[in-house]
Amino acid sequence: MSKSFVVPSSEVPGYSPIYRHPKYKSGTHNGEFADITTLYELFGHVVKTYPKREFLGAREYYPETNSFGQYAWITTTEAADTISELGSGLDIVYAKYAPEINPATGQQSIGILAVNRSEWLLTELAAFRSRRYTVGVSDIAGVESAEYVINSTDIHVIVCSMDKIPRMLDRADKTPGLKVIISMDKLDCSKPSIATQAFIKDTVGILKTRAESLNIALLDMDEVIAMGRLNPTKPAPPKPSDLCTICFTSGTSGAQRGALLTHDAFTHATRGAHLSLELYDTTYFSFMSLMHIFDRYAIYTFMHGYARVGFFSGNTANILDDMQILRPTVLPISPIILNRMYDRIAEATIGATGVSGMLSRFGLKSKTKRISAGRGFRHALWDRLVFDKVASKFGGNIRLMITGATPVNPEVQDFFRAALSCNVIQGYGQTETVGGGLVQMATDCTNNTIGVPSPGVDIRLRSIPDMGYNATDAPSPRGEMMIRSKILFSGYNGDPERTKEVMDGEWMATGDIAKINSDGSISFVDRISSTLRSASAISIEPAPLEMIYSGHRLIKSVHVYGNVCTYELVAIVVPEPSAFVPWARSVAGKADADLTELCKDNNVAKVITRELRTLASKNHIPPWEMIGAVHMEPVPLEQINKEFYTSSLKIRRHIVNQHYKARFDELYSTLDCTIDPKVSSEEHK
Repeated sequence: MSKSFVVPSSEVPGYSPIYRHPKYKSGTHNGEFADITTLYELFGHVVKTYPKREFLGAREYYPETNSFGQYAWITTTEAADTISELGSGLDIVYAKYAPEINPATGQQSIGILAVNRSEWLLTELAAFRSRRYTVGVSDIAGVESAEYVINSTDIHVIVCSMDKIPRMLDRADKTPGLKVIISMDKLDCSKPSIATQAFIKDTVGILKTRAESLNIALLDMDEVIAMGRLNPTKPAPPKPSDLCTICFTSGTSGAQRGALLTHDAFTHATRGAHLSLELYDTTYFSFMSLMHIFDRYAIYTFMHGYARVGFFSGNTANILDDMQILRPTVLPISPIILNRMYDRIAEATIGATGVSGMLSRFGLKSKTKRISAGRGFRHALWDRLVFDKVASKFGGNIRLMITGATPVNPEVQDFFRAALSCNVIQGYGQTETVGGGLVQMATDCTNNTIGVPSPGVDIRLRSIPDMGYNATDAPSPRGEMMIRSKILFSGYNGDPERTKEVMDGEWMATGDIAKINSDGSISFVDRISSTLRSASAISIEPAPLEMIYSGHRLIKSVHVYGNVCTYELVAIVVPEPSAFVPWARSVAGKADADLTELCKDNNVAKVITRELRTLASKNHIPPWEMIGAVHMEPVPLEQINKEFYTSSLKIRRHIVNQHYKARFDELYSTLDCTIDPKVSSEEHK
């Protein structure tokens, strides 16, 4: 039986048939949860159906020892009261300081800048109460990124953690529309948190004085809640067609694109995921940035069947400790983090020497075979001897692990299925699809697949003959994945031309190549876009970078490459012979060496790499766009293989990357790729 339903007679020239979820062949949700049409209604459903249940939790913080204790919770009912009072308070703040309505949307935006915490979701739900939409703001990618987001989305009010306030004031002259900053933390420092460590009353007083001089109102969330409690306002709930959020795709500074997502799209995506996974009474661990789409998509998905959401303590180094206290039942996780955890845990188990390693390897083989045969995830012997110790590091209670963004190594997927005694599934989605689209069923234990379309989502493939992918390929149709559904975004904020580029009638072109497997599941194959993505999870456009790097006097051309499992770029460098040869002879100490010999010299390659990094610094290129290692190529790429370029001399990156795949792997093997430049770089703090 096929895992996907093939819509009869739906193929047209250049396209595959349409594929749907096997239980929802009509392409709809069959009326399930039809009364939930906005995220505000979804929250109302949670409060009504699961009153007084634990809802949002955070670990208690002890400033004296800079340590954390148990999780403290607010209930669904308490959250509803807070949201009502905070929403009323926001109404008062907007009326006084920022009454303007965005003419393009007919609504008002509110910015949120903080790591994941209860106040993030409380702010978002309070904003929904009066038809406002949220915009997650990040300052990880540099000051320019936050400025671009604030200005392009008309943010007048921003809610942030206390540690973000100084930087918000620093950029005030470049964000002239910003009128109010609301601190999630009490400005009198009476409720210490990890975000208030560097503050005392005197320093907060300086911030208040500075904000006043900039004509920015500085309040804290408790003040706003108190306003709303004293002067409650009537809710003005959103319509399904209203904007829910503008969520920015990962990008560098001004290159980011804000996807316009409506309540209709968001509820359709989360409802479909819930119907597909059918999970109830979950404990969810939130640590993947709420600014991006995936964590919010997952939280609202599990809210359909009730979820208690526990937030990480604010430091990714404490994630395992947080999970041991929280004991989550579902865990969303990115492939890069999963791979890091695998490297550490595998080294201590299946990679260990002696009896311990032998038992771990034998146990993994035995459990993997058992799981693949459908005989369950538990094994009385091997769990007691080996795997319960691993599972305890994750809290010992995980029922499902979900990953996406990039394919997961089958060995890693099978290892965690055995080690945690739960299924590990993959999914697929984009910001433009509210994070949803496809997901493996919760009982599917196969590998190398992103699952099947979620209920209410249509998938088909479009032939890309220039890349050799065709919807008529046998036995597996291949092509660009196209999506048609209510989950689709309404366009890019202020960029109608780019919106038109990704739409083909009712269908959105994902830019990703997929194939239909013989069992009806779908697998990720390739990307059309030239965009690179390293482990930093920030999209990188190679052409502008290559233009800068190729401007070096010693270089004719540069081809950069990124790997989603590593943090640095590598590159193919073609030298400019007239300048390069005498310079390289001096570096190598080889007076008679020719161009080919010099290109093979490791010391020359290292010095060229340093030259490129110096050039990058002078051009204010961020760390994750710097080159960590190079392969010197004496012959211009167009002379190596005529297939590298189209007839109009546009580079065919996928062919170049395939040609140099082994060389790129060798270059990455020489790098220390364990340090995230977003975190380590002092320049971008």
